[in-house]
Amino acid sequence: MKWLNKFTALNFVLLFALAFSVAGCGTSLSNLSPIQPVHNIAKAKMEQSKNPNEEVVVPAVPAESLAKPVLDKYGMETVGFWIGKARDANMEVLTYIFAFDEYAHAEDEWNNFLSEWQETQNQIELGTGEDRKMVDVIMMSDHPQLFEVQSRQKILTKTVDGITVSIAYWRRPDLDRKYNRGNAFSPFYETEALHQGDKTDVFYVKITNNRSENIIFDVKKCQIIDQGENIYHGLNYKDLDERLLYMARATGLYVKNGMAIARRILIEKRMPVVEKQVGAHRTGIPPGKSAEGFLPFVQTKYNALELKVILPIEKAPPPGAAQRYQTIEFEFPFTHDRGIRVAQPSPRRY
Repeated sequence: MKWLNKFTALNFVLLFALAFSVAGCGTSLSNLSPIQPVHNIAKAKMEQSKNPNEEVVVPAVPAESLAKPVLDKYGMETVGFWIGKARDANMEVLTYIFAFDEYAHAEDEWNNFLSEWQETQNQIELGTGEDRKMVDVIMMSDHPQLFEVQSRQKILTKTVDGITVSIAYWRRPDLDRKYNRGNAFSPFYETEALHQGDKTDVFYVKITNNRSENIIFDVKKCQIIDQGENIYHGLNYKDLDERLLYMARATGLYVKNGMAIARRILIEKRMPVVEKQVGAHRTGIPPGKSAEGFLPFVQTKYNALELKVILPIEKAPPPGAAQRYQTIEFEFPFTHDRGIRVAQPSPRRY
């Protein structure tokens, strides 16, 4: 009998420990972001060593003999990558994610690195046959002070033709804590009962124009594309206003105050008019200036895994030139985790 009691007690302790560990996992998942930048190199290498898979490319450094001296000079290392197929790796664009020590955001050093890296990149891309690699370079940093509204997630930064774009994802619980409070609904307010297509995924974006001409940015042309070619469009102020009007619980003063907040925090509303046309004004960023704010999208599907956030920016031609506007697509790689999405806390007011 004593043996049986001890056995029962042991089972009870083990059951309690299991329940505690499961609860702990749930808590940790709920604190993570369902959308995160790229893939972690170290984790991918470990997984591939256990289960080699030709669908996954785990690059160390592109054309190491050419690239490593430049990376070492600026104290940079490869911290992430965009997944591709091994058989196509040499002929497709590989997006490499570089970072300074401890994920510091060093804007001057980044620009200096890019100036020297361009020649190296040209040599890599001019290679022939199996040695040819198209290379796309992004910086990852952990520097909340880069933004006026400080981010809790890592930041991706890309510079092309004198335009620098930085982007970070915002979890809904963090948005609720900051904006869904007092006598106002968050502009991104949602309930659990809403359909996936009526919910949002929200990013914070900063665009700096170091060109000598204006640039044009239209949030409605932005989109997220997943691995199944599903497209999730960017939402503007009007879209957010209509979302709240459709919600039975979102009425009156709370909605009015929430949309007043939207006017202050959306990147769409924080850009000046840089071009006036008949019947329409185009917003963007003048030379030497920056604009930043939140950019919402239709929420991604639960089965999404690989995400490409695409932000098209139009470059104005020089004054008096006969050239047309040219569009640069800033593409940022993110990943989505269904388990973390499901584990997110319920919407809450503060």
